[in-house]
Amino acid sequence: MFPRRADVAVSSTMARCFRQVGLLTLLTLLTLLPSLAEARPKDPEGQTLLEFLKSRTDLPKNERGRWESEVRKRFGGAALKNESDENQEIAVAKSILASAIFLEVDPAKAALGAFEGYRGALGYVPPPIAIHYQVLVFQGRPPRGRPIDLAFNFPKYYNDEIAPDLVAYWEEGLKNGKIPDFALEETKDALAETRVKMRPLLLDKLRLEARLARDLAVAKGARRAEIESDLREVELELARSFSGVARRPEVLDGRKRPYDRLRIQLEDMGARPTEDDRLLDPDAPPPPRHAPTIQDPNQRPVEDPPSPSPSASVKPTARPTPTPTPAPLVEPSDLPRNPPPPQPRPGDPNPYLDPMVPSQLKELVDRYKNHLSATIVPWLGTPYLWGGELRGAGTDCSGFTRGVFREGFEVQLPRVSRDQFRYGRSVPRNELQPGDLVFFDTANSGHVTHVGVYAGNGQFAHASTGKGVVYADIDARWCKDVFRGARRVLAYPAPGMR
Repeated sequence: MFPRRADVAVSSTMARCFRQVGLLTLLTLLTLLPSLAEARPKDPEGQTLLEFLKSRTDLPKNERGRWESEVRKRFGGAALKNESDENQEIAVAKSILASAIFLEVDPAKAALGAFEGYRGALGYVPPPIAIHYQVLVFQGRPPRGRPIDLAFNFPKYYNDEIAPDLVAYWEEGLKNGKIPDFALEETKDALAETRVKMRPLLLDKLRLEARLARDLAVAKGARRAEIESDLREVELELARSFSGVARRPEVLDGRKRPYDRLRIQLEDMGARPTEDDRLLDPDAPPPPRHAPTIQDPNQRPVEDPPSPSPSASVKPTARPTPTPTPAPLVEPSDLPRNPPPPQPRPGDPNPYLDPMVPSQLKELVDRYKNHLSATIVPWLGTPYLWGGELRGAGTDCSGFTRGVFREGFEVQLPRVSRDQFRYGRSVPRNELQPGDLVFFDTANSGHVTHVGVYAGNGQFAHASTGKGVVYADIDARWCKDVFRGARRVLAYPAPGMR
């Protein structure tokens, strides 16, 4: 969760590219890729804090007055300052307010948290830490010490979601001489340790990039353009935050094939390619599909025969063996679930199912819905734990979706929500089907910060920071304002082929 100001250079470059492409091409791309329009922040840059609150449609009108009053009380004249390149602290305050609205925090507590984050960013608290610290306070889990202590001790509290933004902030500060002398050595030490912690995340991103490159070789039309856009985003993030993470520069050399870069990183980490990694080789043959394995919950496991007791060696007196009476046939109360179809794997030349008539599509949707429900139910009530992904023990939003797809469909999603947003093809909100990943920007950060899985009937499952894993209404007020797009990972018929 990092304010948009950190990506000013990237945004400016993209803006110049759009001007060169021309209006007609841009409109065509938006027509082909509806999720790109949904993924853009809905509030314009440069808003004051009060204008930002007025623009929030997820804030009920009867509560907006109190929010504005509390912000005026805390910020004074700063509530009327416009966000700009020179005052990142306003963007920090907006992100904290947005998170508070999402978490349904009391306005007075929200305004206090936003002001504390604003004041910290004015000093030397990195914006990702200033935001993250206040979100933990809202959740009732305040870290020990000050926000600046959380920054210096970040390797101890390491989190994949904010590590790239924090590293980029530190590296830019060191390069431009913006780190104060009192914090210089501690910043360098924390940066070095954080880079080491980020190596598994780098490997995860290289796997994503290699998969996208593999899929690009067989993609056409809108899907091809979407993959090319996703690849550019991954490359930008690697260049921005991972230059000091890789041991060898070849890992970040965009001229090399993504699979070759993945193999170099695996070698540097003392690991070997897995079976799924070998499927990412562009020279590998088309892979077989994975059929999810289904275990009937009503089927009792076959028990081993009991071991013979010592007395069993004594030969018993021969008796006539009675003829067993056959048990009456009883129809089972719950029949085994119909498993979902095999799922596409990297490089599948035809990742879509064959066209279906409406009755067939309804049957497919029901199969996915039932299988998802059976997979999600054991996760319900799992408490929220940032960075966790253990059913029953603790999970965050991306850990939950990753676990559901791994357990239910043998699909390996990336670890962080931003990378999951680059997995699968985009689908409009009005065409959601069970199994689609749904994404949100709950912190007004300009990028995805939250993910859930659509379960059908207007419901989606997600790891809520306050309630743990629960079902929620996709049409709830807060969802509409922060929704940023959806991705289809599971096998369905191609668009327009139903």
